[in-house]
Amino acid sequence: MLNVNLRHLHYLVTLAETGNFGAAAARAGITQSTLSAAIRGLEEELGAPLVDRTGRRMQLLPYGETVVERARDIIAQVGELPEYAAASARPLTTRLRLGMIPSVAPFVLPKLLRSLRAAHPDLPLSVREGLTQSLLSEIRAGRLDAAFIAHMPSVEEFDYARVADDPFLVALPPGHRLAARAKLSLADLASERLLLLDQGHCLREHVLTALGRDGLVDEHDVRAASIMTLVQLVDFGTGITLLPRIAVDAGAIAGTGITLVRYDSPSAARGLVVAWRARSYRRPDYLALAEHIRRHCLPGSEAKLTKG
Repeated sequence: MLNVNLRHLHYLVTLAETGNFGAAAARAGITQSTLSAAIRGLEEELGAPLVDRTGRRMQLLPYGETVVERARDIIAQVGELPEYAAASARPLTTRLRLGMIPSVAPFVLPKLLRSLRAAHPDLPLSVREGLTQSLLSEIRAGRLDAAFIAHMPSVEEFDYARVADDPFLVALPPGHRLAARAKLSLADLASERLLLLDQGHCLREHVLTALGRDGLVDEHDVRAASIMTLVQLVDFGTGITLLPRIAVDAGAIAGTGITLVRYDSPSAARGLVVAWRARSYRRPDYLALAEHIRRHCLPGSEAKLTKG
């Protein structure tokens, strides 16, 4: 039977994150020799080297990378144990650290905070906004519990609950030649200047997928950091974009002269999901959260909540 110290697994993960023995030791609050001895002890216990120490920089060996991923999973599961019994008995009563992407948070968060306070007043909730890959990394590392994101193909290592489909609408500047159309196809938009969110935003990838990655000339695009910036650029006449219905229903184009037209495409929507680490003990919590968002927090929801 293996005799692996959980603290030593923490040290290995810290070493992988910092890429340096000195920095890892400083972060862990121990000496470099103590850290090195802990890693060697792990290697002896597991029967294989984890780290290549022959180069100028520390580098994890392939087996070491595998162990680091398993270590993150073990650490996260152990961290959940104190909350497991309470979560099983009464979902959404123990600490919940939730991530949300920028193309969702401004339009859902106000309803989420109000409705959770009314329905689950004992829930300690913290929210962090970030890009999808950053939020998923935080879940892997045990610094977030779950994230409300748009589904991406790269989330296979996570479990998730689908909350809703979020259709895209074509946003046209005031007086645009296509504004009177009932629906628009990719061919209709081929000569238009496309406005996109910047690299790293999953909404950018979803829009490009909906339009066909080669369907519009990418070198002429304009990139923004938020949906509200895109709205202002479209209103000013800089170009067109696709806006998710969730933003439109929450009033993103209020006060502008933008015209919205239905986009006619099989891929003209993104899926919104609550994602969490696979095999998490708190799966009932996350399913309950997804159901709560589905019923009470999406724009257009008619649900009314009162304290009690």
